[in-house]
Amino acid sequence: MGKIKKGLAAAAGLMMLVAALSGCGKDRKQDGTAENGREFVYVPEYADLAVSCDYINSVTAAGDYIYFVGDSYSGENDEYRGVLYRYNLLENQAQEIMELDEKSNKNLSSMAVTQDGNLVAVFSKYEDVTDESGEIVDSKSTLELCRISVSDGSVSDAQDITEKLGNSEWAYVQYMCADSQDNIYLCDGDGGIYVFGKDMQKLCDIKVDGWVNSMVASKEGDVYVQFYGNGSGAEFRKVDLAGKKLGESITVAGGNGFGGNFFTGVSKSILVSSNDQVSLLDISDGSVEDLFKWLDVDVNGDYVNAAGELSDGRIWAIIRDYSAEEASFELIYLNRKNASEVKEKEEIVYGAMWLGSDIREMIIDFNKSNDQYRITVKQYASDDYETGLTQFNADLTTGNCPDIIDLSSIDFHQYASKGVLEDLYPYMEKSGIQKEEYLENILKAFEQDGKLYGIMPQFYISTTAAKASLVGEKSGWTLTEMLDFVEENDPENVFDYSTRTSIFYYCIYNNIDEFVDWETGKCSFEGEEFIRTLEFAAKFPEEYDYSQEREEGTSAKLRSNKLLLLQTAVSSVQEYQMLNGVFGEEVSYVGYPNNERKGNLIQPANGSIGIAAKSKQKDGAWEFVKTMISEEFQDELVSEHGNYGFPVKKSSLEKQFELDMKANYYEDENGVQVESAKTSWGYDDFSMDIYAATQEEVDGVKALIASCEKISGNVDNQLVNIITEESEAFFKGQKSAADTAGVIQNRIQIYVNENR
Repeated sequence: MGKIKKGLAAAAGLMMLVAALSGCGKDRKQDGTAENGREFVYVPEYADLAVSCDYINSVTAAGDYIYFVGDSYSGENDEYRGVLYRYNLLENQAQEIMELDEKSNKNLSSMAVTQDGNLVAVFSKYEDVTDESGEIVDSKSTLELCRISVSDGSVSDAQDITEKLGNSEWAYVQYMCADSQDNIYLCDGDGGIYVFGKDMQKLCDIKVDGWVNSMVASKEGDVYVQFYGNGSGAEFRKVDLAGKKLGESITVAGGNGFGGNFFTGVSKSILVSSNDQVSLLDISDGSVEDLFKWLDVDVNGDYVNAAGELSDGRIWAIIRDYSAEEASFELIYLNRKNASEVKEKEEIVYGAMWLGSDIREMIIDFNKSNDQYRITVKQYASDDYETGLTQFNADLTTGNCPDIIDLSSIDFHQYASKGVLEDLYPYMEKSGIQKEEYLENILKAFEQDGKLYGIMPQFYISTTAAKASLVGEKSGWTLTEMLDFVEENDPENVFDYSTRTSIFYYCIYNNIDEFVDWETGKCSFEGEEFIRTLEFAAKFPEEYDYSQEREEGTSAKLRSNKLLLLQTAVSSVQEYQMLNGVFGEEVSYVGYPNNERKGNLIQPANGSIGIAAKSKQKDGAWEFVKTMISEEFQDELVSEHGNYGFPVKKSSLEKQFELDMKANYYEDENGVQVESAKTSWGYDDFSMDIYAATQEEVDGVKALIASCEKISGNVDNQLVNIITEESEAFFKGQKSAADTAGVIQNRIQIYVNENR
C-alpha cells in the first residue's frame, strides 16, 4: 500500500525527533507530568543499520550486543549470501562472524549466547531421501549442535543431535536458550524441551502439555516457557532442570504477552515486545511495567523485527518497513526523558474499534511530519467486542466523542442522521480541493442532503458475479428479481459455502437502509420480500460443514452451472481479468439486490473516516483527513503490480489504468520482443497468467466503478442480533414466516425509535 511520505529520513549518525510522544497530550499538569500522569516519556533516535541485507533472522540478544543472520538475495544471478553478525548496539557497529554456505544446504536456525560471550547454535540441514533407483521418495532434516567463536567464526564441538530429539524424521528447533550455567535448552514448539549440558551431552527431555508460544532466558539466568494461558493473561513456567519438569504457573495479567517477542531483560527479568507496546516483566511476582506503546513513539509495531534493553537504560529496536518495495532496516533507540522536556503538540483523538495497519502507518507519518498536531488513538475493541462497540457508539453521541471517527465498523447512515458527523465539503473548498477532481459517485456514497460526512482514500467493489447467459446483461437486480431467479433454479446451487447468516447478509444486511430509514424512523420488515428471504434462508444450514469433500472447485462448478452466483470483489483490473477467466464466458456483475438495482457496492480498501461535529480540533482533524486525498498520497496508491483497491482521485486512477495496459516484454533467442505475463492470479481451482489489459477490459472496469452508488454499510449489530434471535423460532418450525417478520418488525421499530 502507498503511504504518506515521511519527510523525515535517517541522516548520518543519530537524529533526534523532537515531538510530543508517549503520554504527551494537549494538557500538562503543573508538576510537569503529562495528562495521563506519566512523569517520563520515550523519545526515538534513528540510525542507519550498519548492515545491508534483505532479511534478518535468528536474532538473539545479550546485553549491549545482538547476534543475527543477515540474508541477501540477488535476483539477477539468483545468488544468496548469508552472514552471521555480531552487532555492537552502543557503537552501532557490525562485525561479520562467519559466512554461511548455501551449497551445503545448511541453515542456522537458532542460537544462544553463552557466559563467555560466544555462541551455541543449531544448524538444520534438509536432505532428499532416495530409493534404490535414485528416485526421490521423501525428505528429512538433520540437526547439528555446535559452538561458534565470535572472534574468528570457528566452529567446534559439532554434534548431530537429530536422534536425540523427539521426531528424528523431521527434527526441528523452534526456540533456543542458554541458562546461567551454560546449559542449552531446545524447544520444538510442539511440547518437547530438550536440555543439553555445557559439555554438549543431553541431560533430559521434558514433555510439555500444550503449545509453547515462546521460550526465554530471564535476567536471573533461568529459562521459562510461555503459553497463551487460560484467558486471564500470559502464562509462564520455569524449566526445573533438577526436577526435570516445569515449575508452577506464573500468570501475567493482561494480554500484552500474547503474540509478543520475549528478550532477556537488563533492569527486570524479561522485556516483552508485542505489536502494540513494550513492557518489562518481573518474573518473581508476575508484575508488568508498561513502558510505551509503539504508536506513541511513532513506530509501527508490525514492523518491529527485534527489540531489547541496553545497559544505559535505552530501548533498542530494529525496524523493517514492509510497505517499501525494497528491503530497508532502521535502528531505533528510545530514550526516557522527563515529560516536561518534550515539546507539546495539540492532541487529536482518533477513535476506532480497531486500527488497521494502513491507517496506523498514516498516523505515524502524520505525527512525524506535522509540527502543530499529534494524533493519539483510542481503540475500543477488547476481548469483549460487544462491550467495546457499545462504548464506541455511546462516545459518539456524548462529550467523549473522538475528533476523528473511523467509520469502518459503524452504521454510517445512522450517525450521519444523528448529526454526529461534520460536513467535509466546506473544508475541501477552503483547502482548494475541487471535488470534481474525484470520482463523484464515490464521494456521493458518503453524502446525505448534499453534505459530505466521510472520506475514503481507496476502494474496491463488493459484488456478485454470474454468467450473462443466465442472468442477462445487467448490473443490478431487486430482491424480488433475485428470489425469482432462485426459485427457477436449485437453491443449493445458488451460492457456495452458504449459511443462513450469509443469506441474510446478501439479501438484507448489505442493503439495510432499504429496511431501516434512520432519518424518518420507518422500518419495513413485514413485507413480502423479507418474508421470502426468511423462507429462502431456511433452505441453508446454520453452519457450513467445511469437512465435507468437494468433488469440484469453484470455477468448474460455475462453468457447469452447479454454482450460479459468486460473491466476490473487484479490486483491480487484474482481478477483473481473472474473474472473466474463472467463468470462461461473459460475466454480469449483478451485485447485491436493492430496489434501485444499484447492487455493486463501494467498499473502503484503506479505511474511511469522518470528523466529529462536536470536535474542538476540527481544523487539526482535517489536516490529517485531507492527506488521504492529496495528489501525492493518491499517486502513491498507483502500483505496477495492481494495488488492492482503486484511488478516488481521477488523475491517479487514470495513471493506474495506464500501467494496467502497459505490456511487459522479453527478448527471445531470435532477438524478437515477446510479450510476457505481468503476474498470475488464482481462485480456488483456477489460475491464469495476467497480461497487459485491453482497452475493452479497462472500459469494463470503468463501467463497473460507475455503476456503484452505495457504500457497503456496517449494519448495526443490534439489528443483526434481533433478526438472528427472532428468526430462530421460524427455523425450528415454531412460528410462520409472516409471524416471525411481525415480531422482528416490532422489536426493530422500538430499537430505532429509541436510538434515533
